[in-house]
Amino acid sequence: MIIFNYKLKAIIVILILTLFQYQHTIVAQQTKMMQMGIVDDHEIVQKCLHDDARAQILEQIEINRVALKRSGKLKPPDSRMPPMFIWPMRQADHVNYPGYYAISNYVDHDGTSPGVLDHNCGSRTYDGHRGTDVRIVPFRWNKMANDEVEIIAAADGVIILKQDGNQDMNCSWGLGTPWNAVFVQHADGTVTWYGHMKSGSTTEKDSGDAVVAGEYLGIVGSSGNSTGAHLHLEVYDPGGNLIDPFQGTCNSLNTDTWWLNQLPYFDSGVNRLITGSQQWTSPPCPQQSQIFEQEVYDAGEQIVFSVHYRHNLTTDSTQLRAVEPDGDVSSILDLTYIRAGALHSTNPSVFWTSNIPGSPEVGKWTFEADYFTTTYGLLQYEEDFWVANSCIANYVFGGSHSLDRYYQASNSITSSADIQGNTHIVYDAENITILEPGFFAPQGSKLEVKTNGCN
Repeated sequence: MIIFNYKLKAIIVILILTLFQYQHTIVAQQTKMMQMGIVDDHEIVQKCLHDDARAQILEQIEINRVALKRSGKLKPPDSRMPPMFIWPMRQADHVNYPGYYAISNYVDHDGTSPGVLDHNCGSRTYDGHRGTDVRIVPFRWNKMANDEVEIIAAADGVIILKQDGNQDMNCSWGLGTPWNAVFVQHADGTVTWYGHMKSGSTTEKDSGDAVVAGEYLGIVGSSGNSTGAHLHLEVYDPGGNLIDPFQGTCNSLNTDTWWLNQLPYFDSGVNRLITGSQQWTSPPCPQQSQIFEQEVYDAGEQIVFSVHYRHNLTTDSTQLRAVEPDGDVSSILDLTYIRAGALHSTNPSVFWTSNIPGSPEVGKWTFEADYFTTTYGLLQYEEDFWVANSCIANYVFGGSHSLDRYYQASNSITSSADIQGNTHIVYDAENITILEPGFFAPQGSKLEVKTNGCN
């Protein structure tokens, strides 16, 4: 017999076996919703570095280069080809969302002021910008606080300068505050700057230490001249000339891409699907959002479905639906969404408010999004949520479980049942859960034991 007694603060044991996953394809139909809204995240764009700060960095880099060469830690540049970059960011091991970033600004190739021109002959930059800005989205301050997005070395090299310990939650430009950053020189003499890191997060390695492509350098932050957590990536060739790693018709700095796999100019995608109890908050910088994410719902309860895009075009469309445990599409969400306005938008978030039916099918539901993109074609996303069985004080189970179910009890759950293969069961008792002799969870099934009860 296994007993989960929460008032005695016993160790919670969760038996997790392979979760069976299924897909169900259904044509979405238009359905009137109670409420729909869109939040477009417009970031203030200003220089990431004052000119005098950039000059000081370049001076310090040269001083460090000389010292590192004398010590033998930095070899003279060789004549090999320029480095080819991997993407310089990744999600930390403890998170696994569909996406986490959005490119907000490219290098400015226009030599006049005012005037802007990116590598693709567009205007996704700002006057005088010398790098690529990649924000973390959605909920950037939450992500930063939880160390969710790491900055990694885009190519092998040697650290020639590291700056840390500076304020990392800045919300405005013009303060002249220094940033936290790591500067890496590659074998050919190219130098890559990684700026705006979170204070105290930079690699334990220091100037003169070697790093390899994909190695951790720091956490995305908002140090220096910054209006939100993002990475500023800036690249200089061996001669000290600015490089734009993105190849494009209007790239006036270099001919070829420096990426092993260059992202499309319109990198359409969804970073996150969320079901929640209400719409998230968007507080002033740098406060964290309240997301109100919720996984379990009762009959008649309000549910907010939200889609958080990376990049979205008006030529894209998304079919959205709530799929019941039996595979039927529910009327609470069944529609096609197409954004209006300008062709391209960075990080728009859309939500729909509805209610779980009064007599719903209980079990595991799925929030599905089929995103038909101009760039990639069909992209498919899904997020599971539960409609729970009615809450009672005590549940007693024998026999077998053959359907995915979420059982919540204000007091106890006692079970001697067996879980049939590929079935997902959740026992959520506030006080005690007892697995008696005869209980069986075979390979391919999944049992979760929780302590929320009916709360």
